[in-house]
Amino acid sequence: MMPLFPQLPGVLPAAAQPSIFHRMFFRDVGATDSAVYSDALFMLTWWFGVFWFVLLMGLMVYWVIKYRRRPGVPAPISPSHNTTLEVFWTIVPSASLLVIFFFGFWGYMKKVVPAGDAMELQVSAWKWGWGITYPNGAQSQWTSQIDSAEFDGDGAGLAYPVFVLPEDTNISLRMNSQDVIHSFWIPDLRIKMDVYPNRYTGYGFTTPVLDADDQVTLPDGQRVNGRSMWVFCAEYCGDMHAEMAALMYVLPRKAYEEALASWSTDGLSPVELGKIVYAAKCMICHSVDGSSGAGPTWAGGEFGGQAYGYGYPVNFTDGTSLEARDANYTRESILVPTAKIVQGYPGNMPSFQGSLSEAQLEGLIAYYQSLSDRGPVQELEGEGAEGEAEVEAAEGEVAAETDAAGETADPAPGETSDDDQMGEATTAPEGA
Repeated sequence: MMPLFPQLPGVLPAAAQPSIFHRMFFRDVGATDSAVYSDALFMLTWWFGVFWFVLLMGLMVYWVIKYRRRPGVPAPISPSHNTTLEVFWTIVPSASLLVIFFFGFWGYMKKVVPAGDAMELQVSAWKWGWGITYPNGAQSQWTSQIDSAEFDGDGAGLAYPVFVLPEDTNISLRMNSQDVIHSFWIPDLRIKMDVYPNRYTGYGFTTPVLDADDQVTLPDGQRVNGRSMWVFCAEYCGDMHAEMAALMYVLPRKAYEEALASWSTDGLSPVELGKIVYAAKCMICHSVDGSSGAGPTWAGGEFGGQAYGYGYPVNFTDGTSLEARDANYTRESILVPTAKIVQGYPGNMPSFQGSLSEAQLEGLIAYYQSLSDRGPVQELEGEGAEGEAEVEAAEGEVAAETDAAGETADPAPGETSDDDQMGEATTAPEGA
């Protein structure tokens, strides 16, 4: 069987310890054969440059000293050219660079041309988040939060999406951006590709085979066999470019299939579905606790002297205003976010037109409403004693009014009430 890649000097097996120079550039061995190949090609190019730099600088210093101008010694006449030397320093470096070119071309083609049996994943990018749709239509519902004690950057405390991949599987990515140019970069795989609006890009790779020592902690706290890899955006895309990240978990196939099965949204209420979609697509910019972010908070109330949330008034950058944020405004803001831009915000939200199903859109609206005290009642039961008391009081007032009007008195024998007569008049026989 032919090897996956042409053999390169310095290619490290998975169990090998990288050299000090390799650790300086890459920290560790690549996660896949393709990544190891890229590391080896880089090190080959680096050592090639080091060799010629040391050789040429050494010769230069030697010749400067040896042929320096001496008092009383006339300067020799310099030859106009040396054919043998000129042919040597043209052919040898060119041949060496040609070899490096072919090694690089083979590695590049292996990445951009996926295997024929690869599993295709649809990657979506927007400011400032990532989304992956799996072949069965599932989307990740997992998030992971960076501990601020371990990470002191601006991204501390943010929740990042968690995606899963099965081990030892050929993967093909089909990527598209909803707004500006991004770049999908998995450092452990040594590959990245720009993601453009209005067109598809992509690349392929094979997920690593897991060792027994590979362990990851799932968002539910369960410790399982797996390997985690960071995903970053490698193309500057705006204010929160540095926080546009995600986690990729490589899991055994059984654990991978269980994760996808657990992401089913069947049987979820609109609010529960909306909360999941919010965590995957909206959390990076919009808070639910009144704190400021790249976009207005979704919490209902007054924060910092400004009103936010469903049912509260809003002023726009064009000088117009709305007395109360309603469902129509919420839907328009998700699908056409530049139609009405809230004062104090730059209006850099991408459109989610076509990337959300109608159920997901309705779920987002329902979740947005649930965060405000001016939103509609989502459930009549289980809302607490205060809500139940309000419902009972309203029912009592209605009953008192009807009794006062005499509409609820019992009919005399042989008579029918107004409600009975109305029921008889409006009830059609079956099959009508």
